[in-house]
Amino acid sequence: MTDPFDAREIKQDLVHSYDADAVARDERGEPDWWDEHRTLFAASMRDEDKTRLLEIGAGSGHSAAFFVAQGFTVVATDLSPGNVARCRAKGLDARVGDFYDLDFADGSFDAVWAMSCLMHVPDTDLPDVLSEVARVLVPGGIAVFGLWGGKGTSGTWEGDDHVPPRFYALRTDDQVRAAFDETFVIEQFESIADPSSDPSETHYQLLTVRNG
Repeated sequence: MTDPFDAREIKQDLVHSYDADAVARDERGEPDWWDEHRTLFAASMRDEDKTRLLEIGAGSGHSAAFFVAQGFTVVATDLSPGNVARCRAKGLDARVGDFYDLDFADGSFDAVWAMSCLMHVPDTDLPDVLSEVARVLVPGGIAVFGLWGGKGTSGTWEGDDHVPPRFYALRTDDQVRAAFDETFVIEQFESIADPSSDPSETHYQLLTVRNG
């Protein structure tokens, strides 16, 4: 299958878009409902004696700071240098990068936290991206992924308030399950309605997976 979207161009636009929004995003923080899921994930890591966490798409570092406060060793990565600077200002180990090419040895982490970033990956690149995440996870490692889903459409949003507008692949639940099943064991999948939009158009997909 040929994908009309160029990942390099998408990432360049995302860097400009998220750099421009880094300060406002930091001040805005992260959704309150993430608190419950972060707490549950931290409890799961402790129960399994997992200590090393990689956050991908860390934004300005609010989740990474939470996990550090819980006693975990955390590396935060983000495509945007502006976001990484905000992470470092919080005292975090933060690095510019993305999940296309994670600059870590095989099995470097016990767990991965990656929220609201995979929907920026075109469909044809998704299998390689998931394999790259699996590579840096230990066997039996756990990961939580959150992404915006929809009707299987790809492209930029006309009403996006970011400049330049961001690319989104709004996959159906079935598409997401099928993609993750190729690489991970899905332990939990949750479809969460977005109160700010028509649930038939967009919703949030939250997965807990195991690196088999």
